[in-house]
Amino acid sequence: MQFFFPLPGITDIGEEGLPLVVLPYMKHGDLRHFIRSEKRNPTVKDLVGFGLQVAVGMEYLAQKKFVHRDLAARNCMLDETFTVKVADFGMARDVFDKEYYSIQDHKKAKLPVKWMAIESLQTRKFTTKSDVWSYGILMWELLTRGASPYPDVDPYDIARFLLKGRRLPQPQFCPDALYAVMLRCWDPEPEFRPAFSTLVQDVQQILSRLEGEHYISLKVTYVNLDQPWPYPSLTTNADEASASDSASGCDSDSHIAS
Repeated sequence: MQFFFPLPGITDIGEEGLPLVVLPYMKHGDLRHFIRSEKRNPTVKDLVGFGLQVAVGMEYLAQKKFVHRDLAARNCMLDETFTVKVADFGMARDVFDKEYYSIQDHKKAKLPVKWMAIESLQTRKFTTKSDVWSYGILMWELLTRGASPYPDVDPYDIARFLLKGRRLPQPQFCPDALYAVMLRCWDPEPEFRPAFSTLVQDVQQILSRLEGEHYISLKVTYVNLDQPWPYPSLTTNADEASASDSASGCDSDSHIAS
C-alpha cells in the first residue's frame, strides 16, 4: 500500500510502509526523568515554572476543545531551552507500564488510575475538568521531584480512597498557596475545579512571589509524610476513615483492576 502525505512531518519510511510522524528532538527527555535525575538540582521556582508552562499548554488544548486524558510528568517533554512540551509520549506506556492498570470491563485497555479524577474512575469518561485533576497530580509530582502518587494505595482501592475525601499530602517544600491550588484541582465536584485559564493566573502569581526570593534547592526524591495522617482528608471524619481503612480490605465494587 502506498501512502501520500500532504502534511509536513509525516512520512512512510516506517516498517511495512506505515506512516510515521517526525517530531522535534527533545534534548532533555521527559519531565519526570528530568526532575528525578540526581544530576539535576532544580529550585522550587524552577519546578513551579515547569508547572506554569504545562498550565499554559493545557489552556491552549482546552480552548481548542481537546481533552488530554493522560496528563502526567512522564508525558511532558523538555527541549534544549528547558521549554516544556505537553505531549502524549507513546513510549510512556512501555517505560512506565506499572503506572497503567487494566479496567475490569476492558482488560486490554490500561489507564493511569492514580492520575485520574474520581468521576473518570467511576464512569471512564474524561473532560477538561478531569484533565484539571490530573494537572494537580502533575504539580504534586513536580514538587516531590517525581514521587509516585499514593504509593501504598492499591489501584483497586483508589476510587474508594478518594471518595472518602483523602488527598495527597503537601510536599515538604511546596508553598502553601500552591498546595491550595492542588486541592482545588482535586475537588470531588468537577464544576468547582478551576479552569486552566484560572490556573495559569494563579500559578503565575505564585511564581512571581518566588522571584527574587532565595528558595532552597530541592534535593529530595520522596514525599514528606511527617503528618498526623499520611493522606489528609477533605472531610471531617478523618479518624473514622483511618479506622475504616485499617479494618477493611480491597473494595469489591471497584471499577479498577490491575
